Amino acid sequence: MKKNRFTGTFAKCALFCLCIPTLLSAQQKSVAGQDYLTISKDISNRKLEHPYLLFDSRSKQAILDRVKNEPEYAQTMDLLLQEGRRIMLNTTEPQKVFNDPASRYYQLPSWESYVNFYLSGARLLAFLYQMTGDEAYAQKSFRYADKLCELEGWAAGAHRFDIIYPRVWPSGAKDDEVVFSFDILTGDCALGLALVYDWIYPVMSKAQRDRIRGGLLENAILCVRGGWEYHWWASAEKCNWSAICHGGVGLAALSLLTEDPNLTDVVARSCEGFAKMIACYGDDNGWAEGRHYAFYGVRESIAFLDAMKRLTGGKINLFDAPGWRHPADFALFGMTGAFNDGFAPGPVGFSYTYNKLVAESRDETAMYYLQTYLSDEQHRSRSMWELIWPRPTDVKAVKPAVASKHFPSIDWAFMRRDFDEGVQVAVKCAPANDPHHGHLDAGSFTLTRNDDIIVGEVEQRFYDQFFFNDVRFDYLYVRSLGHNVVHVNGEEQIIAKRKDQPWREDVGGKIDRFEASPDYDYTIMDATKAYPGKHLKKWKRTMILDKENDIVLALDRVACAKGDKIDVLFHPVATATVNGDGKTAGFVGKIHQTRMEMQPLLSTPYQLTLKTQYTVRVVKDDPVQAIPCLFLTLQALSANTTIGTAFYPDELKGFNISLDESGKNPVIRYTVKGKTYAYEFAENEVKRLRM
Repeated sequence: MKKNRFTGTFAKCALFCLCIPTLLSAQQKSVAGQDYLTISKDISNRKLEHPYLLFDSRSKQAILDRVKNEPEYAQTMDLLLQEGRRIMLNTTEPQKVFNDPASRYYQLPSWESYVNFYLSGARLLAFLYQMTGDEAYAQKSFRYADKLCELEGWAAGAHRFDIIYPRVWPSGAKDDEVVFSFDILTGDCALGLALVYDWIYPVMSKAQRDRIRGGLLENAILCVRGGWEYHWWASAEKCNWSAICHGGVGLAALSLLTEDPNLTDVVARSCEGFAKMIACYGDDNGWAEGRHYAFYGVRESIAFLDAMKRLTGGKINLFDAPGWRHPADFALFGMTGAFNDGFAPGPVGFSYTYNKLVAESRDETAMYYLQTYLSDEQHRSRSMWELIWPRPTDVKAVKPAVASKHFPSIDWAFMRRDFDEGVQVAVKCAPANDPHHGHLDAGSFTLTRNDDIIVGEVEQRFYDQFFFNDVRFDYLYVRSLGHNVVHVNGEEQIIAKRKDQPWREDVGGKIDRFEASPDYDYTIMDATKAYPGKHLKKWKRTMILDKENDIVLALDRVACAKGDKIDVLFHPVATATVNGDGKTAGFVGKIHQTRMEMQPLLSTPYQLTLKTQYTVRVVKDDPVQAIPCLFLTLQALSANTTIGTAFYPDELKGFNISLDESGKNPVIRYTVKGKTYAYEFAENEVKRLRM
C-alpha cells in the first residue's frame, strides 16, 4: 500500500555538500561483479536528446505504427485522447490538503489523492504531447508538474516520524531508523515527473526545465544522495519499498543527465539496490512478502530497468535475473494463496507489467498467465503503458502440464487438479523472517473449491497507522490465533523480531516434502520451531489432495504433555455451521454456494465449536470485526496425539471414512462410488495403498 522531511537553508546546504560524486565502484557491483558506476558514466558521455528514457524520437514511431495499424491499440489511444481532452477542458482542481499523519484513522488518503491528481494528469498529458505533437498538452502537463514541485516533500503523512518511527523494520533495516524524507509516494512522484521532464523537455523554457529539475533534486535525489545508509528501504532488499524507491530516484537521475551528468552515481546506486532486491526472488520466483507485494513493488518501477537496458545497450540488464526467468510462476500457481499481508486471492497485476516481463523472459508459462488471467478489463488497463510495453505476439502461451507447485525459496505450496476447477489447497510453513508483512502462520492452509473459499485467511483490511508497529503482533490478522494452526494450552507461535530487540534465529516452519502426481498431491510440514516449546513439543501436519474426488485430508501429529488442551483452528470464509451431531461441520460458499463438509477423524473425545473472534483496528468507522472460527478441541490422552480431518463435497455426506492407528503408521480409508482409497501417513512420506 502507499505508505518528513526536514527543510531549511542549513539542511539543504548540508545535503548539497554531500552530493559530490563518490567512488562507489566497490559497492556498486552486483553479485556477478558488474560495475554499475563505470557503465552508467558511459550514458552521460553520449549525446543525449530528450526523449530518451523509454523511447526516443525514432523508436516512438513503433508506438504510432501500432496505433495506426492495430485496432486494439487504436482504441487505447482513443481512450487516452478522450481522457486528455477531459483534463484539458477541466478548470476545477482540488484544494491543497493537509498531509495528515492520521489519514489512516479516517480511511481517507486525501494527500495521496491530491498528489495523484496532478501526477497522473501531468504524465498522461506529457505522453500525449509526444504522441501528437500538440504543445497545449505539454503546457498543461507542466502546470500540473509545477503544483507537485511547489510541495515541501512528497512523503505521505502516514510515513512521518511519529507514525513510522516505532515500526518493526523488515530484514536488512536497522532498528535505529530516524530519517523518513523519502517513501514509496516519493518514489512514485520521482518516476512520474522524470517521465514528464523527459517527454515535454523539447518545448519547455529554461525556467520550466529548472522548475521540474529543482523539484526532482530537492524532493527526491538530494534526500538520498550522499546518505543512502540513512534510509531504511535502501538496505531492506526483501521489501517492496526497495524496488519502488530505487526505481523512482534512479529514473529521476537518468532524466537529468543532460543538465547534471554527474548524477550517474545515483543511477549506479539505484541499479545496485534494484539488483539486490531482485536477487531476493527465489529461483522459483517466490517472494516472501506475498503475491500482492511481489507485483506491487515492480509494477511501474521496471520503467527504470527498461531505461537502463536501452541506454546501456543491454550492458545493464536487470531483467536477466534467475528469479525472473519465469516471472509469472508465483502469480499463477499461487492464485489461492493470500498469505501474509496479501489481499484477495485470484490474479494479481496489470497486463502491461507482465507484457514487459514476458517480452524480456520469453517465458511461455508467463504468457499463459498473461493471456488467460490478465485479459479482462480489470487487469488489462487501457493505459499508456499498454502502448509503451505492448503484449508480445511471438511468445507462445503454454499451460503448465502440472498445476501444483512448491516454492522452496519461501516454503509455500499449492495443490490442485487444474487452475480453474476442483478443490485447491494452499499451504504455508515458512521461516518467521519477515516482521514487516509476515504472519505467525507456519502450518496454515487455505481450501478453495470452484472459486469459493471454504477455509481461508482472516480478511485483510486497509491498514491503520499502528499495523506495522510492535502491536502488529496483537492483530488477529497476524497472530497465530487468526490462522488455521494448532495451539496447545493456548500457546501461540513465536514473534521472531520485536522493535529494538534482537532477531530470534531459526524460528518458524518448513516444508519437509512435497509430491504431485496425477491422482493425488501431498505436503508434509513441520511447524515445531514456530512455537516456544513450553507446551507444544512437536507439530507436523500432512495434507493430501485427492484429485479424483475433491477430498482433502489433514493429519496432525502433536506432541505435548498428557492432559494438555489441544485446539485445532479452522477459519471459515464460507458460511459455516456445526451439524446437529456436534461432530461435523458444513460450509456454503458465498459466491457459488459451493457446499462442503468437514469431519474430524480421531479416537479421542473431541468437541467442535463455532466461536466468534474479534479483531480491532484504530479507525474511525468499522473499528471492530467479528471473525468466525471453528475450534476442534480435545485433551491429550498421551504424549503423542494424532488428529485427522477430512474435507469433502457435500454430495459425499455420510460416506464411510475412518482413521486407523493400529499399524506402524496411521491410515485413512474411505470408499467413494464403490472404490476404496487408503493413505498411509509415514513420518516423511505418504503412500497410497492398493485395495
